[in-house]
Amino acid sequence: MGAAVLQTMERIPAERLSEQLAVSTGVFGESRAFVADYLAMCRIGTLEMVTVTELLRYRDYVDSCVMKPKRQKYFRNLLEQVVFAYWISKNDKLERDAAVLISGRAVRNKALGFLLLCGGHTFDDINYELKCAYREYLEKTIATSKIPEYVKAFDVLKLEAIRLANAENPFRIAQWNYAPRRMYLSYHPNYEIASSFYFVRDKEELVFDFSLPAPGLMKRQVFSFLRTVVNENRNQHDLRGRFLIPLGLFYRYCVDTGIADIEQMTLAQEQGFRNRIDGTVGTLTDQYMQVVFNLRRYLFLAAKETNWNANTWFMERFAFPDSRMNPAREIQKLTFGQIANEKNRAIMKTYMRYRLGVSSRYSLLTIRAQYYDVLQFLEFLDGNGTVATGVTEREIEAFMALLEERGLQPEGYNRYAIALSKFYGFLITERIVPRMPACFPYYLKKTFPRHNDRTVPEAYQKEVLCCLKDMPVHLRLMYLNLWCIGLRVNEVCVIRGDAYSFDGQDAWIKIYQSKMKQEKVVPIPTRLYELMTRYIEENHIAADEYVFQSAHGKAYDAGTFAKQFKKALREAGMEKYDFRSHDFRHTVATRLYDGGASIEVIRDYLGHRESDMTKQYLDYMPKRIDAANETYFRSMPAALAVGTEG
Repeated sequence: MGAAVLQTMERIPAERLSEQLAVSTGVFGESRAFVADYLAMCRIGTLEMVTVTELLRYRDYVDSCVMKPKRQKYFRNLLEQVVFAYWISKNDKLERDAAVLISGRAVRNKALGFLLLCGGHTFDDINYELKCAYREYLEKTIATSKIPEYVKAFDVLKLEAIRLANAENPFRIAQWNYAPRRMYLSYHPNYEIASSFYFVRDKEELVFDFSLPAPGLMKRQVFSFLRTVVNENRNQHDLRGRFLIPLGLFYRYCVDTGIADIEQMTLAQEQGFRNRIDGTVGTLTDQYMQVVFNLRRYLFLAAKETNWNANTWFMERFAFPDSRMNPAREIQKLTFGQIANEKNRAIMKTYMRYRLGVSSRYSLLTIRAQYYDVLQFLEFLDGNGTVATGVTEREIEAFMALLEERGLQPEGYNRYAIALSKFYGFLITERIVPRMPACFPYYLKKTFPRHNDRTVPEAYQKEVLCCLKDMPVHLRLMYLNLWCIGLRVNEVCVIRGDAYSFDGQDAWIKIYQSKMKQEKVVPIPTRLYELMTRYIEENHIAADEYVFQSAHGKAYDAGTFAKQFKKALREAGMEKYDFRSHDFRHTVATRLYDGGASIEVIRDYLGHRESDMTKQYLDYMPKRIDAANETYFRSMPAALAVGTEG
C-alpha cells in the first residue's frame, strides 16, 4: 500500500474528529486542541467512542496536569461539553422538545447529553437504573447543592414521555407489570399516578427493589399489593403514611429474614417486624404495623380460590348470611400463626374450615368462642412440644387443672371441656385420631343458677344524664336507647332508619335480635321517638340504613361505643362509675317489675324465650322477699299468736 494512501486514511479520521469537535462552538482554539491531543493520546478517533467512564478518566487526567486552579476547573468539563454537544446535534427534535420542558440550558444539555451518550434515543428510554447512573455521574462532576436540580430534569423528561404515551392511547389503561428489578413510582406508566409523586422529597420512599435476592412469591405478593394501593389511593399523605413507607420497611424485613410467603407468616415473625421498627418510627409503630394486616387481607381476598392454608382468614371473603353475622360485633379474621407447631396449626385450620361450613345454625360469634377455647389448648401443647394427635389423658388432665387454677366459673370451665370434646370428635370422624384421648364428660362441673344485682343506682343514672349534654349527639342517643328500653348494646348498634313508628297514641321500636334470631316490636317513650326521628331526618338516614354508623358506613361497633362512652364519662368527671351497657337491661327489667309488670310481660319486652331467663334480670329479689316477709309478720301478730296457741 502506498504512502499517499496511508496518509489519506489517517487524514480522514482526523478530519472527522475535527468536524465533531467543531460542533461545540464554545470550545475552540487552545481548549479544542487540548481535547484533541487527549483523544489522540488515548487513540480515540471519534467522539462516538467516548463513554461515561472515559469522561471521568479525562477529568482525572486534567487534575493530574499542572495548571492554575481556575484554568483546571474550566478544562475539566471540556470533553463532556464537546461530546454532549455532538450527540445533541444529531438529535434536533429531541433538543427542541427538551427546550420546551427545561429552560436552563446547562441543566437541559447535561441531561440530554447523558441520555444520548448512554444509548437512549427518546425520553421514554429513561428508567430508574439510568437515573441512578446519572446521579452517580453528577456526584463526580458538579457541586452537591446542584444535584437535585439536575436530577429533576430526568424526571421532567420521563414524565413527558409518559404523558405522551397516555395521550396516544387514551382508552387504554397503562399497566404496571412486575419485573425483578428496581421499580420507581415516579416512572409509573400512568401519567396521573407518576406525576402525583413529582414533589415527594425523599425519592427513596418511591423505590421498591425487586432485584434483591429473595423468594419470588413474596416479591410478587408485595408488588401486587403495592400496585393496588397506588391505583386506589390519590391522597399523597395517606398513601405514603399508611402504605408506601411502612410497606417499604416491611418488604426489606421480609427480604432480610427470608420470608417466602407472607400468608404463611407466624405471630413470631410478625412480632419480629414490630421489634425492628419499634425503636425507629416512634409513635408510628402501631400505624405501620397495620400494613401487615392490610397486605394479608388483600392477598386473602384477592385470591381466585380460598387459600385455606393461609395463617389468617378474613371472614368477609365468605359472604355469610345475616343470620350468622352480628354487624355490631364484626368478626374480621381468624388467625393461626400463634400456634407454633406446624402440625397442630394444620389440624386447627382443618377443624375451623369444618366449623365455618358445617351448618348455618352456628353464628360466627359461637364459632369464634370455640376457636379460642381450642386455640388455648393448642398453645398449651406448644409449651409441652406435643402434637394434638398424640395427646394423652394426663396432658388433658394437666390442661383442665390449669383452667381450675385460673378460677373459672363452672360454666366457663365446662365450655372448654365441651369444646375439646367436639374438637376430638371431629378428629375421630376424619380418622385423624382413633379415639378420644380422655372422657371429657368426667370433667363437667355441676352448675347452679346465679344472680348478680346489676341495676344501676339511681344517683348514677341522674349523673350520667347530666353528662350527656357535653357528648356527641350519637353517643347521647345510643345511651338513651339503652336506658329507656333496655336494649342489648348490639341491638342499639344495628337500629335501622325505619325502626321507629307512631300509631297515633303510642311510639314503638322494631329491632332485630341477632342473639335470638328474631324481630321484636315494643313500646318506647314518646320523647325518645321524637329525638330519634329528628336525628334520622336531619342526617338523611334511609329506611334500610343503620342509624348509628361507623366511618365506613357499617353498623357502629359495640366495643367502640363502650370505649367512647366510658372515655366521655371520665372526661365529665365520673371516675367511680363503671359503665356496663348490659346493666341497663337489669335496670329496665327491675323498674318494670317494681311498677307491677308481670314476669311474662317483662320477658316479652326484653325479648327472652324463657321466663327463667327473665327472672335473672330482676334484681334484689332476696331483699324483696325478706322485706315482704317482715311486713307480713308485723301486720298479723295476733293471728300468729292464736295459731301458735292452737
